[in-house]
Amino acid sequence: METTVYEDQAKALIAEMKQLIEAKGINNGNALEEAGLSQEIVDKIFKGEQLPSLSEFLALCQISGISFQLPTVETPNTPM
Repeated sequence: METTVYEDQAKALIAEMKQLIEAKGINNGNALEEAGLSQEIVDKIFKGEQLPSLSEFLALCQISGISFQLPTVETPNTPM
């Protein structure tokens, strides 16, 4: 199965998150539970078997200490 550039970038970022979590010695079980993630899902994400959903991605950012801010979008109904 062919992957897109975005999938390749996501997998590279996930690999970096995994390294940060391991380097910090974070107990995956407790950190995952606090973030609302299951060990099974995170194992699949870290093995490259599945890409995380947005909420899973943000939880992994929090656990690994990566600051990530979603951009704001202005629409015609949004006051400027």
